[in-house]
Amino acid sequence: MSEAVAPQSLIDAFQATLPWPLDPFQVEAIEKLEAHQGVLVSAPTSSGKTVIADYAVFRGLETNARTIYTTPLKALSNQKYRDYQRLHGEGYVGLVTGENTINPGAPVVVMTTEILRNLIYEDPQRLEQVRYVILDEVHYIDDFPRGAVWEEIIIQAPPHIKFIGLSATISNFQEVAEWMSLQRGDIATVSVTKRPVELRLWLAMRNEFYPLLDEQGGIPRETRQRAQAETATDYRLSQLRRPPENDLLPVVERLRRREFLPAIYFIFSRRGCREALARCAVHGFDLTTDAEKAQIDAALRARLEQIEDADEAELYRNLLDGETLRRGLAMHHAGLLPYLKELVEELFQRGLIKVVFATETLSLGIHMPARACVVSSFTKFDGRDFAPLTSGELTQLMGRAGRRGIDPIGHGVILKEPDIDIGRVYEAATGEEMTVESKFAPTYNMALNLLRYHPPEEVDLLMERSFGQYQKQVARRGLDDRLTNLRQRLADVVASRFHAEGEPCCTASTFSAFTRAEEEIASLRVRM
Repeated sequence: MSEAVAPQSLIDAFQATLPWPLDPFQVEAIEKLEAHQGVLVSAPTSSGKTVIADYAVFRGLETNARTIYTTPLKALSNQKYRDYQRLHGEGYVGLVTGENTINPGAPVVVMTTEILRNLIYEDPQRLEQVRYVILDEVHYIDDFPRGAVWEEIIIQAPPHIKFIGLSATISNFQEVAEWMSLQRGDIATVSVTKRPVELRLWLAMRNEFYPLLDEQGGIPRETRQRAQAETATDYRLSQLRRPPENDLLPVVERLRRREFLPAIYFIFSRRGCREALARCAVHGFDLTTDAEKAQIDAALRARLEQIEDADEAELYRNLLDGETLRRGLAMHHAGLLPYLKELVEELFQRGLIKVVFATETLSLGIHMPARACVVSSFTKFDGRDFAPLTSGELTQLMGRAGRRGIDPIGHGVILKEPDIDIGRVYEAATGEEMTVESKFAPTYNMALNLLRYHPPEEVDLLMERSFGQYQKQVARRGLDDRLTNLRQRLADVVASRFHAEGEPCCTASTFSAFTRAEEEIASLRVRM
């Protein structure tokens, strides 16, 4: 087929490949992709925005054009590679990450974002046949220090490429799209704020779950009273070393009794995930039926049989905690071997793993929907210090709660800590959507790459095209407007108060002295 195929016939053909009808926002995004140089989709996790990327892949295959799908994580790249391989066949899909290079010349290639950035600098000829580039988790522009990579790609990619940006719900998606339009041409936007599955938040105190929000969006009285009582106790014991308010084992048991399983239990360290799994194993937690154990055994046996090297199969067998896995418990973090992560993902998607202890990387696009998500700590190391979770981070973590088409309600459980006030948790739960702010900062690697292919004066111009520079220019325009207004007001004040007939009653300096005196009087009143 050629690129001139009527878009509507392609959309109809794509719809025919799906077992469900397209949502209105998906249709809107696909139509805008056809009519513009790209589209930016801002939608909650698990809302189905990946379908727009699937259409771009389908369209590329139908029109003999290549498509690149980028993700911020190797685990997510591996998962998308497997998904597209099952959908389109091995010969049509490739994978390029720091660990694997499989069929890199395929019509559809999944890769990490840094790999695409390196391609743009080092081998741009390989992008000549590429028509579509999907930037998954494009809100990563806000990440330090990796966010600059997304900006480099958008600025430097060949002009014939159309971009499909997939983002979590962000408040300034329009600003991001306007900047992308300056770099790429007209970029359309589609925004969805409503979750496909209702989310109900709970606050865990002393291993019991209390509703965090009532129907009016406030804190229920019982929850507030219990939190205040806990705060008073914490204050009285402030000089002592305080134990945690919640314990892992009772919390997992509450999840089981309330039928909140399968659940993702977020712990912000690999060591914490290992220790949590070990505790459950020591105490003999068993969350699966005999039939589910048989399915887990069969799945594990089938995967091990696919490994040709006997020593490699034995290595995986030794690394796997098979008995804990049979009981429906597992862990998932970046330190696991890809083979083990893939096994956990497959079993969890099938509902055979009931609780997975995971770091926050699992919240970034990997398809592992759960009935409930648990946040074990409300503070997280941000690279510099331990800080409370922001509204955007909490939304991202809770994004997996609620399986579309299975669960009418998803549940998010936040474990209260002694040093975190309920008001801070409430603010994060009801706060505004995430705002993407550029973390663009030139690095030695970036400067050297640019100077290899561009003269210094062009490098300066490229730097000025960054999203960070665009945001500063927008902010400056607002300040210029304010400055103009203030100057006009000052001129009006001078004209009306300082210039009477004859000698002026006062000068600008005496007026400034008067305002300073007023401020000092106000300060003294406050101190009194």
